[in-house]
Amino acid sequence: MAAQPTTTRTNPSSNSGPYTADTYARHPDHTPQTSHPETDTYILTLHTDPAHHKTITALRTRHFPPHLNKLSAHIALFRALPGSELPAIETAIRDLVQRTRPFPIETGDAFLLAHGVGLEVHVPPAKQIFRTLEGQWGGFLSKQDRGFRAHYTLQNKVDDGEVVRRTLEEVRAGFEGSTGTVEGLALHSYQRGYWKLRQVFPFTGGEEEVRPGQDTTTRRMEEDEWPALPGS
Repeated sequence: MAAQPTTTRTNPSSNSGPYTADTYARHPDHTPQTSHPETDTYILTLHTDPAHHKTITALRTRHFPPHLNKLSAHIALFRALPGSELPAIETAIRDLVQRTRPFPIETGDAFLLAHGVGLEVHVPPAKQIFRTLEGQWGGFLSKQDRGFRAHYTLQNKVDDGEVVRRTLEEVRAGFEGSTGTVEGLALHSYQRGYWKLRQVFPFTGGEEEVRPGQDTTTRRMEEDEWPALPGS
């Protein structure tokens, strides 16, 4: 039997390729800081309502290079959570979502990335969630995961500056924005550039919210006035 050709792809952790399944490697800044190499890593994202997700995914699909686009639209809180800490990670997430209620999300202006275009997102509670979990997971977070800026990536891995500029202009001129609801958190396993959904954790916390730096092992959080849903 003739040998099967090796399939190559552009490495999503760099701007050029090719790579194979045997040679694929994540950037050192994108690996968790544990005492041993991690076989499995996980991504934690905001989980939004289907209509908003569909709208932004369509925009990403339009502008992201098709041969590199492995994902739907997403806002990642953490991109490299270690599998060795998975039980503690899931416990912290469950405790947090039980005391957090759904909150609004609204897109803002498009902006330039190094090799593409991003879309600003107005969603202040997400920063609070990030800070709360960062306080518990700081000992093993990757360098990339030690900061958070809520945004969607609409285009990336594009070296042609003119293409990027035209994309920015098109999005700014033609996209009217999108509002929606963040309904929970979603945990995905990382598989060489692809993500596989592991579990969705819906927010079920009624009037309670996550406060910056609050320990999620406490039974109850302070109540505060949440903004109304945009357009409601």
